[in-house]
Amino acid sequence: MMVKKGGAEVLSKRIVYRFIYFVFLSLFFVGCETAPKEQWDPFKLVWPLPPEKPRIKYYDTLRTEEDVKPKKGIAQTLFGEERQFSLLKPYGVVVDDEGRVYVSDVGRVVVFDKKGQRLYFIGDRGVVKLMRPLGMFYDKKDKLLYVADSVLDRVIVFTLDGRPVREIGQKGELKDPGGVAVDSIRNRVYVTNTKNHVISVFNTEGYFIENLGERGVDPGYFNFPTQIAIDSEGNIYVVDTGNFRVQALSPEGKFIRQYGSLGVRFGQFARPKGIAISPQNYLFVTDAMFHGVTVFDKEGNLLLTWGSRGWAKGLFDLPAGIFIDNNNLIYVVSQWTAKVDIFQLITYPEDERPPQAK
Repeated sequence: MMVKKGGAEVLSKRIVYRFIYFVFLSLFFVGCETAPKEQWDPFKLVWPLPPEKPRIKYYDTLRTEEDVKPKKGIAQTLFGEERQFSLLKPYGVVVDDEGRVYVSDVGRVVVFDKKGQRLYFIGDRGVVKLMRPLGMFYDKKDKLLYVADSVLDRVIVFTLDGRPVREIGQKGELKDPGGVAVDSIRNRVYVTNTKNHVISVFNTEGYFIENLGERGVDPGYFNFPTQIAIDSEGNIYVVDTGNFRVQALSPEGKFIRQYGSLGVRFGQFARPKGIAISPQNYLFVTDAMFHGVTVFDKEGNLLLTWGSRGWAKGLFDLPAGIFIDNNNLIYVVSQWTAKVDIFQLITYPEDERPPQAK
């Protein structure tokens, strides 16, 4: 009996000790929960870091229907609402004169209309249904949206309300087109004919004119070109992804210069994707491997590299398309995190250009 009694006493002590232990853990975790936590604030994101003057600053993010619709009312909060739309795997982005943001996504173009407080789709139904839209171009002159579809092997031209106007590229002319740019002054449409390794040139009515370049590594040759842009003088800038560079061509297609090369140093590329040209004629190039953006001036000087990898607002994971509007807002598509982050390009009266990267 004494042995049994001693065992009971030991058991009782263990229960008391465990109770004290669990009380201690509970108090510890309560203390952790009530301790102040530093919240992620994307609005503190600037590049370059102090003491340099900031040139890029986070502004906003587009991802779901909630980013353009009015704030929820009391009824919606209490009784809930239908599931909100969210981007799936976006690629390209452009903005029209009214501030509507067009994002190419799986099987459609998603339009974020903050001014109209609505979200709608282009090319998701009807006679022409998009499959895998990639690069896009907004034609300010005729108010048209050009969309390169790599599955249809076409460029589809839409009105801004989603009505298809024409198709560019007959059977066999384009193979996996990735990007499109329009020179409305010269009546030219330039398409990155990615798997044919050329730039195909059409007129704005859709008739084929010529191919620029061929596959190779020399100046004026291409290896899986993906995206394309045009500056105010009609010069053409091609993301030559397989050659890890950007090539600048004259309006006639003659080689001018190269930006970047293969490598891990500032100003070099591992997987360049998107390209945009600012009103100041700076070149902005996204790199999906480095999860950032590289900025050059028109002469090819490296100005800045910026961006960080992450899932939060203002951070990138596989950045692709990029666009810069007339208000110096920079729109960057992050594919893996399925969002569009918006940044402000900051300029100063005493500056002619951003500082040289160190």
